[in-house]
Amino acid sequence: MKRTPSISFTLARFVFICCVALALTITIAVATVVVSTMKQGNEQILNREMTSIVSRYQIFIQHRLTLLQQLAREPLMIQSLMQPEVNIGKIKDHMNTLPLLGKPYELTLLDFEGRIIHANKATTSVEYHTFDWVLGLLEQSGTDFQVIEIDGQAYWSLGVSITYNQSVEGVLIANIPLQDINEQGASIQPLAGLSIEIVQNNKVLTKFGTLGQGSEYVLTWPSQRLMFRFTVDEHYKKQEVESIVTQLVLIITTAILVVTLFAYLFGYRYFVQPVVLLSNAAKGLENGEEQRVLDEGLKVREFNELFQTFNLMTKRVIEREQALKESYLALSKTNESLKDSESQLIQSEKMASIGVLAAGVAHEINNPIGFVKSNLEVLHDYVTSLLTYHRGVNELLALAPELAPEQKRLADTLDIVHILDDMLPLLDSSSGGIKRVSEIVDSLRTFARVEQDEMSLIDINEGLTATLNMVSNELKYCCDVKVSLSPVPMVMGFPGKLNQVFMNVLVNAGQAMTHHGEVRVKTYFTSEDVVIEIADDGCGIEAEKLSQIFTPFYTSKPVGQGTGLGLSISHQIMEQHNGSITVASVIGQGTCFTIKVPTHSGDKS
Repeated sequence: MKRTPSISFTLARFVFICCVALALTITIAVATVVVSTMKQGNEQILNREMTSIVSRYQIFIQHRLTLLQQLAREPLMIQSLMQPEVNIGKIKDHMNTLPLLGKPYELTLLDFEGRIIHANKATTSVEYHTFDWVLGLLEQSGTDFQVIEIDGQAYWSLGVSITYNQSVEGVLIANIPLQDINEQGASIQPLAGLSIEIVQNNKVLTKFGTLGQGSEYVLTWPSQRLMFRFTVDEHYKKQEVESIVTQLVLIITTAILVVTLFAYLFGYRYFVQPVVLLSNAAKGLENGEEQRVLDEGLKVREFNELFQTFNLMTKRVIEREQALKESYLALSKTNESLKDSESQLIQSEKMASIGVLAAGVAHEINNPIGFVKSNLEVLHDYVTSLLTYHRGVNELLALAPELAPEQKRLADTLDIVHILDDMLPLLDSSSGGIKRVSEIVDSLRTFARVEQDEMSLIDINEGLTATLNMVSNELKYCCDVKVSLSPVPMVMGFPGKLNQVFMNVLVNAGQAMTHHGEVRVKTYFTSEDVVIEIADDGCGIEAEKLSQIFTPFYTSKPVGQGTGLGLSISHQIMEQHNGSITVASVIGQGTCFTIKVPTHSGDKS
């Protein structure tokens, strides 16, 4: 038997499903918001970081320009520009040992025409006077820087004007390798997966970090024609999102389990226990036990009110039960007398119906008995012949074995082969006849059995089949019977009375035939009733007579052929079963009786 889940389990399952649905919705919404927020946050952080890195680059260059300005203001620098031939030795010694922030970068001193006076590292010859930015420094005092290539290597070329009496006398230039701008190492990449490329004229001069595939962002220094191209590896973004979503799923899953467990315990404490107490009290009341007073001090208001109502109902039920017992004793005698009168009336009608069917039943029983008797007589002759044959064969074979041909002749004379072939069919036919007799007798016994005082569990299809067997002789000469019996549940009722209803309707259907017609018998089950439909294609009933057919003693048959009680008694029987019998009819097309027997019926008699 399938076990029905408890309220606490059902509540926990409901909460679990709701939590899962809510969690999925929240997870999707939060994940969407988180991804969007992270994306916006990453964009802001990335922009801030890129701006910070570029600003640090500017500070890097600005610091060195400031130091270069301090070097440019030294008197030796000015003297070397004013009298280069006299001071060339001093400036060479000074510049060869001059560091810039502790690093020996390449320093070059240019005169007012942009020609090199001295370079502390004579690795190559650079024509600075061809650079526009150098010419600009020679024309006007100031500082500037550009990126230049020397022997295939990129350098930050920083230039500072050297002035004397507000006149530019020359330029001091420092060349710093491009990658030295990353002097703090990996600290310029606080964001994981961030790589930087410095590009000039679509040529990558240098790069920092490991390049990967991802989003690209660009910042430019227009005056230097430089582009800083930042690449953010998408792999790191996905890792962050997956980590956050995983944490969110774990948190939500834990919350769902905790809430489900709490719902189960809460449901058991506040719902299951009160229902169990109420169920046990109701069972005790049903079994006639002493009244149980339920505790009305519950925390759930509805259960508290339900317990109060149950206690009050129990008290009233006991009082009414006592009153019913007293009234029952008073009504019993009256009811018994009514039952006796009704039983006599029904039995009279039943006996009248049985009398109508007696000739047909006797004929039906006589036919199988006749051919059983005939078959047994033939079988007796067969057995006698077999015995004679057997004795003759034994005698002949004992005297002379060579008389076997004579044995065959004797078998042919007595037709032994035919007898042996015909014995089994005769026996089968006899068994079939006996079976028919048994069915008729059983149907007669089922139909005519003495009614019990109380309802019993009965099978509608069984009673209807027995009644059809009883009236078959009455119907087979005037109509064909089509039977369609569906599986229906057992019902409480009086089997004899219901059989009486079926017989009355079937006999009326047969008598309504003006030609050889058809009677259709059908059973099926609805949500509340077992329904029996008996329809015919006879003459039909006039509309004005339909309202009177259940009236006692009303009949449309000739005098002496009907009492007018059949359908009236049938109507009373169906009322006793809390059921109904209705009729629909069309003149010239036929009539249909619909009988409904409720699955939970009670005796009204």
